Amino acid sequence: MRKIIVLENVSLDGYFAGPNGEIDRLVASAHAGNQAESNEYAIDSLNSVDTLLFGRVTYELMASYWPTANCDEE
Repeated sequence: MRKIIVLENVSLDGYFAGPNGEIDRLVASAHAGNQAESNEYAIDSLNSVDTLLFGRVTYELMASYWPTANCDEE
């Protein structure tokens, strides 16, 4: 049987996005400001799964981003 792994980004007050739907705080606050560690964790996590399940809003955000993403950018 396969494992189900849940990865959520939620603030202490229970919110994911800011009051206007912005998610820019996630980059700034990831792993107490250690962006390299956050990126490494995300890459390792993505390499260990074969399916991702998003909610509607996150899916729409990802679907609009990935066709235009430049994978060489850091």
